Amino acid sequence: MASGFLPRTLDAISKAIRGDLRRELPGTDALVWPNTLSVFSKVVAMAIQLVELRAEYIYRQIFASTADRRHLERQAYEIGLARKPAASATGFILTTGTAGAIYPAGITFISGGFTYRTSGEARAQGNGQLTLLVHAEATGVATNRAPDEPLSLVDQALYPTIGAQATVGSVGLGGGADVESDEALRARVLDRKRRPPQGGAYSDYEQFALAIPGVVKAWAWPFANGPGTVGVWFLFTGRPDFIPTAGDVDAVFDAIAARRLIRAGLAVSAPISAPLAITISGLGIDSVEVRNRIETSLRAMLFERSRPGVAIEAFVLSRSWISEAISSAIGEDRHVLVSPAADVVFTGGQYPVLGTVTYL
Repeated sequence: MASGFLPRTLDAISKAIRGDLRRELPGTDALVWPNTLSVFSKVVAMAIQLVELRAEYIYRQIFASTADRRHLERQAYEIGLARKPAASATGFILTTGTAGAIYPAGITFISGGFTYRTSGEARAQGNGQLTLLVHAEATGVATNRAPDEPLSLVDQALYPTIGAQATVGSVGLGGGADVESDEALRARVLDRKRRPPQGGAYSDYEQFALAIPGVVKAWAWPFANGPGTVGVWFLFTGRPDFIPTAGDVDAVFDAIAARRLIRAGLAVSAPISAPLAITISGLGIDSVEVRNRIETSLRAMLFERSRPGVAIEAFVLSRSWISEAISSAIGEDRHVLVSPAADVVFTGGQYPVLGTVTYL
């Protein structure tokens, strides 16, 4: 977005000063060289431009749409928002121990260079199976783990009865997120100004979700599980195609449940990945680079325009959006979009992601 205050160039300011000098000092001409007034106009122009540049900077900070980092945070503070901090992954892991034995908090496991500690005591079952709640000691998207990924016990000498290897539980280790970017915070601030809290409106639920570290998009609709219920679907950073894991869903549900209206039933769901197959023919310039750029452009279009299709409101992906995304790829000269041959409709929580792209 262009700034509403544009500083003048040095040349424009200098010309204006020379014109003023000719008007206010009859008999002089600052345009003739050598001339002290010509030098004077250039020096003063530099000073005036510095003032205008400072004024332009101050003008940008007035608006959330153009404010720099620390002033953007100030804008957020004034409406009750804050930059989302980095978060660590949490979840359950499975291993073995002595039947009936109680194991304390603080047991350390390692996976991919990150350490995970148990968050509380746990008792091994009669068959020796041991389920442990763990949290990552570091923060960030990289601490998340998919179901069944392995972890190694660090304190084997301290806990010889615990299995040396553990696996991530069926819902994964989720909730890990990086610090919120300036643009993500800016989008939330603008959304809050455009859609202020309304005591339980669907936009409130979307903003509840977007305030959770790692959530990059969220949608809320009524009648998710019948009358009086609200459904929330969301995307999570660091996941393939941004599709959340079960652990992410649990974390988002808990966070929204702590803020929602008691009268409303709440359902939080991950969108169902629906790969979109695309066939393209007649590329004017057909190379690996162009194909990669086309697929990058298609992914960006799907992220920008798509949402889950739900019972109350199906999502219709326009075929023209696909063709437009292909055309906007750098290096693309011409193409024919073979399929899909018409708009694509998504329902039942389906969310379109890029599937196989075939080139003829």
